[in-house]
Amino acid sequence: MIDQLYSLTILFAIALATYGVGQPLLRGLGLRQDDRLTDTVWSVGLGLIAAGMLLAVLGWLGLLYAPIIWLLTLAADCWATAEIMAAYMRHLDQQPPEGEAPIWPETPEQPPCSPPPWWLSRGLLAAAGVACLGALLSALAPPTAGDALAYHLELPKRFLLDHRLAFLPLHDNSTYPLLGEMWFLWGLALDGGVAAQLVHWALGLLLALGAVVLATPIIGRPWAWLAGALVVLTPGINNEMTAPMNDVALAAMTTLAVAAWWRAAVNDEGRRWYLLAGLAGGAALGVKYLAVIFGLAWAGVWLWLIVREPRRRTTLLEGAAIVAVVAMSVGGPWYLRAAWHRGNPVYPFLSEVFAADAGEAPFETLPESKAPVGRNPMRLAALPWQTTMHPEHFGGRSHQLGVLLMAAVPGLLFCRRLRGLGVLLMVAAGYAVLWALLRQNVRFLFPIVPLLALAAAWVAIEARRFPAAPRWITAGAFGLVLVALTVVPLDRARRHLAVALGLESREDYLLRCEPSYRAAMIANGLMTPADHLLTEDYRAFYFQGRVTRECIYRRETGYDKRLASPAELVGQLRRDGFTHLLLEQIEQPADAALDRPLSRLVDAQGKQLDGPLVTLIDYRERDTEGQRRRYRLVMLRR
Repeated sequence: MIDQLYSLTILFAIALATYGVGQPLLRGLGLRQDDRLTDTVWSVGLGLIAAGMLLAVLGWLGLLYAPIIWLLTLAADCWATAEIMAAYMRHLDQQPPEGEAPIWPETPEQPPCSPPPWWLSRGLLAAAGVACLGALLSALAPPTAGDALAYHLELPKRFLLDHRLAFLPLHDNSTYPLLGEMWFLWGLALDGGVAAQLVHWALGLLLALGAVVLATPIIGRPWAWLAGALVVLTPGINNEMTAPMNDVALAAMTTLAVAAWWRAAVNDEGRRWYLLAGLAGGAALGVKYLAVIFGLAWAGVWLWLIVREPRRRTTLLEGAAIVAVVAMSVGGPWYLRAAWHRGNPVYPFLSEVFAADAGEAPFETLPESKAPVGRNPMRLAALPWQTTMHPEHFGGRSHQLGVLLMAAVPGLLFCRRLRGLGVLLMVAAGYAVLWALLRQNVRFLFPIVPLLALAAAWVAIEARRFPAAPRWITAGAFGLVLVALTVVPLDRARRHLAVALGLESREDYLLRCEPSYRAAMIANGLMTPADHLLTEDYRAFYFQGRVTRECIYRRETGYDKRLASPAELVGQLRRDGFTHLLLEQIEQPADAALDRPLSRLVDAQGKQLDGPLVTLIDYRERDTEGQRRRYRLVMLRR
């Protein structure tokens, strides 16, 4: 239990540090709010952006050392504590005499919309709290998500070992936008994989609170809580809060960007909000390439506003310039880094254009396999139904959006128009169209979940105008779906409950749930920092030394085609600097399409007592998906 409490303490220290960094930035922009929740959300968001950029600068300077990160975190925590104490003293000094209204209201002025019934608001907040608790229990287990072990945690681990943002030519993801990975690196430097995983859980909370901040000036704070609760109850959102990925992080930044833009472009609250929109939009660009697609949809709606409102055309054009310059200043360095190392700012995408000039084999940006229903307009019309009812064809059921949002949004046909909601839905619609034409994966839809949740909240408000029978039927169906959505994260947490509560050690959990961990333990005990592992498995995070994936090495060198006989394998690999091999084969269910040239070449040499290959461990494990895998750790003799 001590390990879990320590990881939670590190998460609190990171959250406090981001608040401490963000508060003076928010004051400097002149956008500090009287509403405490809004003020805190913007402060944490700005603090995250600043901290991620600072860690990236340290990486480019070769100063990614854990003691330096510790000192900076403690300094930010001290500053945050001083900020909180000063704010508390100001609050005491400004308290009015008894019986008078407070000088600073707890929430901003509400639009003329009666609040929801107490049972609805409290029930939804309770359901959202239960979902967050279930996700937290799962996040307290050591990370085992495949993408996290191959990329989102493996790269920050390598950067910390090298003390710099190293370019890894045999790692396709090393030149991706990595702002989210900088936040994970923060957790790794202070604790380890669990703290990094908890950072993404906290980003899920920031996403939900960002949805509340976005919805407050449109439907009022009481109903805005409904939108925030729907966000965190979305199955795909609370599932990804349990793993260090970057889709929730992207959605959090795009939500903050749209919230700031709405205040400036739609509500006309001042140009300074454009600065905040640019900072958050730049952070989204720094998290994932997908932010470019969101930016295109956003720019399309912005252009529509410019054409539709000639009186504000100059202001809107100036705002567009501000957002573009600030966003490129924040997110642009990641694209310049990719262009410098790869010759392609969005590597490996659009390599049909950039690889043609370099004479390389192009990476297919729009393969048919990434569009399960195709890109025919008639078939695209069925996408909402297909993604809701058959999410396993679009990235997996674990990332699904659930039925509630898709069922509620069509209710807008029976609702009155709401000022400000239309432009947000236009952004969501534009993004959904581009998503359908590019890569149809349901987790890539996370950036529009807060926008759809706001629309669902408006439908719930308008449902009070329905006749009694339809109103109660709608409320009953809504309640049943919410109960089901609340159970999902709790059911998921059952598998992690023992390790989350300290009843099972993290090592025992990994031996039980992560098939490659046993090989990692042996490799970490035998390999030196100078050794280099070539692995057929994509999971590399738990290996402490240098690791290269065999599929990328084969793609870049074609080593298997250059060998005259299997006997030349060891010499070839030794010349390329490899000292150990990790062979991985899926035995059940058998996958005939899965090619393992390295395993075939090793097996062709047979067993030789004095041969160049020494098997250090050979075992079989069944992973969480039910696949039986065989792992062999092999040393290459000189």
